[in-house]
Parts: sequence; structure tokens; C-alpha cells
Amino acid sequence: MKVSSINSSSTNIAMQQRRTFTPPPSKARIFYNDHKATTYSSGILAAGVGVIYLLNTKHISTLAKSIAHSMSKISAEPVAPKRLASIMSGDELLTKLPHLTKTNYEATPENIQKCILKADLHSHSNYSDGTGLVKNLLDDATDYADVLFNKTRQKFIYALSDHDTVEGLKEAMTIMAGNPERYNNLNFVPAIEVSFAHKAEKTGNPCEIAELLVYGINPYSPKVNKFLDNIRQKRTDMIHNFIKEASKACPLTKFSFDEFSKYYEFEKYGNLMNIHWRVYHYAQTKHAVTQHASRMNQNPELLYAKIMENSKGASIGKLHDDGKLPADIQESEAFKDIMHKYEPHVENGKIIASSENTFEEVINAFKDEKGIFMAFAHPFYYAERVDNPAEGLKYFMEHSNGLIKASESFHQAYQSRIRPEDIENLQKETEKLGLLNLGGQDNHNRKLFEYN
Repeated sequence: MKVSSINSSSTNIAMQQRRTFTPPPSKARIFYNDHKATTYSSGILAAGVGVIYLLNTKHISTLAKSIAHSMSKISAEPVAPKRLASIMSGDELLTKLPHLTKTNYEATPENIQKCILKADLHSHSNYSDGTGLVKNLLDDATDYADVLFNKTRQKFIYALSDHDTVEGLKEAMTIMAGNPERYNNLNFVPAIEVSFAHKAEKTGNPCEIAELLVYGINPYSPKVNKFLDNIRQKRTDMIHNFIKEASKACPLTKFSFDEFSKYYEFEKYGNLMNIHWRVYHYAQTKHAVTQHASRMNQNPELLYAKIMENSKGASIGKLHDDGKLPADIQESEAFKDIMHKYEPHVENGKIIASSENTFEEVINAFKDEKGIFMAFAHPFYYAERVDNPAEGLKYFMEHSNGLIKASESFHQAYQSRIRPEDIENLQKETEKLGLLNLGGQDNHNRKLFEYN
């Protein structure tokens, strides 16, 4: 469903009205039928004109000014803050959340058609694990924002929140600064989704990964960028070390970072949580195919390339299911031992995460940023992995330096196995903690509003 097809003519009219607005003069001549014109001083009329100007002048947030300053330092020409007037800070977003209901986050065709959809605070671009280009996602959000504003005089609130990267936000800033009028009816919130390891009593793994949504960030912040560079380097180092140890454990199997990168898509997934699982599956499948090639007297490198070309990211189980690998060739215990070393785990009560953030590292990275806040992302995924989710969430909130102020109670992409009543019960617990509710599509598609 294309939002732009809802009412494109009214959108064009609204844009034309904005372009043709002409401020009234300081004095006005008012004619009553054929009576003689009477000239009024501008005093009384000025008050009315002032109101008009207030209604037509966009507020420029402190965040917009900060981002404009950051961009000006690295660009050939200064970036005026007014060119980023569509940017909404975290503090401003907090004031909007109490007025948004669950329905306002549901991007159904009906809600879009009736302009009930008011916000989407969780989405991804091709800079992380999404497929949509930043420009296209902004266009989709803005097309709908124009329709919503024309009908309700309300602005659509949209947040781009890629995993552990701000590069998509930087592109969005450049796009909006280049054509600010295009985004007059959009409130854009620069955001990011960051992961951290936590203990997980109810799973078979020593630790699992939870995520926080951070709203109102400056994507040019040196401290934030240093934090993101660090976690990417940690993950890259872990992959190299895993492959090195796999080569020692199974010297007859040839492993390489380039091969891993190609078939397990390092460029796309290399900076995402749980990357240790991808390198684990690479080691297992490469070793298994090497054994298979030996049986068939084939070149293992060529056979692996042939099998994996259309099976990128696959596990041994997937290759079994697809008939690409004999069922009797199973996972190697040697790689399981390496996996235990590099996956997040607990030693002496402390979380050890060679390729992941700890909660404390996340808070430390953002605690000095101005005007931001955090929210638990899709909190039920955390809740189902621990014995006492309410206590766990309370602990994180109380140790967040005051940053965690909301929970994504209205997450729109939960798996169908999760019961709505369980989500609602968790919402009651987060509300008891004083957390505000918010929601988003967690969109990964090429289009922001896309239906099969």
C-alpha cells in the first residue's frame, strides 16, 4: 500500500499553500463596501500577525542546533539549524508519549487510511539489518506525514533506530538539511537500538541479548561514535580469533575471514548482536562440507562455494533440511568448546562478553548525552528468558543513571506465538515502574508501509 496514493492532490495543495503564504504588511487598509477606507495602526493587528507567525514558524530543538553545529564542523559550508527544524529531541518526544495509544502505533492499511497512525518509533535501514534505503524510508514517512497533517494538523513522529550504528542517521541528516521544506510535517527522532548481554536463567545459554532503544541522539557525538567503533572492533576481533582457533582444532579444514564474510554476510551482519552464532555456524558448515567433499573425492573449496551460494547464513541443520548435506555428518564438538569461550557467559558472577556490550558499558556511553532517554525494546523477549522479569527490568531502570524512562509495550512485530495477554501483563508491570509506553513496527522492509 502506497501512502502517497491516499491523497496526493491534497498534499500538493498543502505544499502550494505553504509556498504562497505572504506575511501581511505592518499596516492594513480595510474597506467596508463602498465606504471610505480607514487606516488602522499596526498595534492591534500585530498581535494577530504574531500568532500567525508563531503557528507558521517551526520550533528548532536544542538537538537540531547541536547536530547542525556538528555537521558544520565537518562540511564545506555551515549548516543552519533551521534546516534541521524537523528533528525532535528525546525530551520533546517524552512529552508526546502520554498522548499516544496502542492504536496510534498500529500501521494497518485502515489506520493509515483514516490517519489513526501517529508514530513509528522503531525501524531499520540497510545500514544495519534492514533492506530499505534511508531516502526511501524518509520519503514514505514524509508522504504520510503530509497527509496526516493536512487532515488532522498533527505531525507524524518517525524514528530511525538501526542496530549499533548511526551511519543511517548521518545520511538522514544530510538529506533533510538539503531540502528542509520537504520535511515540514515530519517530526524525525534520531535513534539507535543497542544490545547488551544479560543472565538468562530460563534458556539453555548462559547469557542472552536484550536491547535498548535510545532516542534523541546526536549521531556525530564523539563519545557515542567511539563506543560504536569499539563494539564493532570487538566483534571483528572475536571473529578472527574464533577462526584462528577453529583452524588449530581442525587443521585439515581451510577457514578464512573472507570466506566467512562472503557467506555469512559480514558487511551486513558483522556489527549486530549474536555475531558469535554466525561464525560458529560458518565453522561447523565449512568443516562438515569438507568431510562431505572428502567422501566424494571433490574439491572442498569448490563444493562449499556451490552449496553456500544460495544458503548464506545457514546452519548444519538447514543444510540437512535442504538436502545439501548428508544427515550423518553432524556438528563438531571442537567448535562447541570454542563457542563457549566467545559467547557471552558468566564467570564468578560477572558477565564476560568478548563480542557484546555489557549493560554498564551501554549506560556509560550515553549518560553524558543531553536530552536523550532510553526504552526497553520489545521487552517480552527479555521477560520470557528470565525467572523474574519485573525485578530484572526494575534493576536495569534503577541502574540506568535515570536514562530508562519508557518501554516498548506497543511493539508491533512480536512473533505470533506470543499471546497478547502476556504482553499486556508485562505492560502493567512496566507501568508500575513508572515507565511510559511507546511502540514501533520494527520495520526491516524496503518500504516503511508494506503489506503482502
